[in-house]
Amino acid sequence: MQEGILFHHLLGGEGDAYLLYDLLAFDSRERLNGFLASLQQVVDRHDILRTGVLWQDLPEPVQVVWRQAPVQVETVALDPADGPLAQQLEARYHPRRHRIDVRQAPLLRGFVAAEEGTGRQYLQLLFHHLAIDHTTLGFLLDEIRLLQQGQGAELPPPLPFRQFVAQARLA
Repeated sequence: MQEGILFHHLLGGEGDAYLLYDLLAFDSRERLNGFLASLQQVVDRHDILRTGVLWQDLPEPVQVVWRQAPVQVETVALDPADGPLAQQLEARYHPRRHRIDVRQAPLLRGFVAAEEGTGRQYLQLLFHHLAIDHTTLGFLLDEIRLLQQGQGAELPPPLPFRQFVAQARLA
């Protein structure tokens, strides 16, 4: 399945059918930063979230686990006169018009816009299906919530990616 997703990613022009997205709102920059710190902790915990896909000059594509994969978050300036910031952010970074480089781990990106005067922050997250599906996204958000509530010790041990690959190759 991963090879098919990569094939379609490489064939595609504008946008990527295998990008998922989530738009989140925070009442302050402090809460946004806390969420992003927890997101980075979750990425650090799970091998699959630190993967990129390499194929150039290789006999076949490989999904490579990076030791470190800092979450890339870009702050963008949007004009409130152009409409609600959440809608602008969603439109600008919608998967139909935006792509991410799947060679660069993690296979997720964030885009932030701040609402002047209120402190409200909007975060558009893009996730590539090569590493994160809807189910994984739910687990990822659950882990972030537990970390933010100070319950990180309750998180189950992460499954090493090599075990997942070994099981998949045996099937």
